[in-house]
Amino acid sequence: MDRPLSVLSGTFSLLVVISFVQQAATQRKSSPTVLLSADEIAQLQAKAEGGNADAQASLGRAYEDGNGVLQSDQQAVKWYRTAAEQGDAKAQNSLGLMFRSGRGVEEDKAEAVKWYKKAARKNYSAAMFNLGTAYYNGDGVGIDDVAACAWFLLAKDFGSQPAGDAVKRMEKEAGSLQAEAFAKIGDMYQKGDDLPQSYGDAVNWYRKAAENGAASVQMKFASLLLQGKGGSSNYEEAHRFCEKAAQQQYSPGAYCVGLLYQQGLGVAQDPTQAAKWFDEAANMGHAVAMLRLGEMYWKGEGVKQDKISAYEFIAIASTADLPDAKREKERLEKELNPKELKKGQAKAVEWVRTHHPLVLKGWTPSAH
Repeated sequence: MDRPLSVLSGTFSLLVVISFVQQAATQRKSSPTVLLSADEIAQLQAKAEGGNADAQASLGRAYEDGNGVLQSDQQAVKWYRTAAEQGDAKAQNSLGLMFRSGRGVEEDKAEAVKWYKKAARKNYSAAMFNLGTAYYNGDGVGIDDVAACAWFLLAKDFGSQPAGDAVKRMEKEAGSLQAEAFAKIGDMYQKGDDLPQSYGDAVNWYRKAAENGAASVQMKFASLLLQGKGGSSNYEEAHRFCEKAAQQQYSPGAYCVGLLYQQGLGVAQDPTQAAKWFDEAANMGHAVAMLRLGEMYWKGEGVKQDKISAYEFIAIASTADLPDAKREKERLEKELNPKELKKGQAKAVEWVRTHHPLVLKGWTPSAH
């Protein structure tokens, strides 16, 4: 069923038209201006039967167009499938189109999407565009505007003119989708599911998404930079995006900044700044930041040494099922005297009460 006009008003009719235009262009643009001769068909047949995928795809096109042979959608599907199963991207996309329209085979839009995806993994722009229209119209997949925009962007990047038009229209009607679409492409490259795994490409697309995107995307990008995925580590850029995420009250961002200051990565080593950022992340409920802050209080790094505060934060962190925090809590309970331990427990209970009463409701840091 075609998508209602009410969704992204004004976009539907254009994209559906583009979809059919692209399908026709995909099928016809490589068609010769002169009919194939009987000798040329015979040569194609021989090569195709000999296992040549390019010849098989071309023979499929000849049967689809009725070019030099009696037109036959069934024979077109046969040769497209033979070439597609050998990994020919053009044939995979053509086979997908045949399944979508039910030509020479029973209509099956989900099967069409399967073949588009195989071709898209080989950077075949027409298949990427057809995936965009499938996600936009809900053909063989659920309607997903972000996925549609992502595939249009990819198709445009690989040279599809219709995809460029579709991207412009989607930007006009729903421009806020683009950052999410950039992140979606980054995810696909990082995971290596719908696209070949490429950390370099993931970094490039996450960078586009991170500039004005959600804090979670900024941290995905920063994480790849810190790991050196897709190239050498870039601690300075990672620091910038961790801070941007922290400014959105995203606790992993604040923890990341603290860690970079603690280790002197991309910034001058500064225990005071590290403690400050760990404290900020802890206030947002980041358990590992609590553990690190507790350790700093215990050693007096970046903060005045305070064993009671050290126990306070480590005890709270231990409730998050962190093995390191549990071990540290047990160690501190052996080193603190009963009066110190009681004070530490009381501080922990008060901190939880004032900062996160719903998260750790009823919790008490009893000693073991």
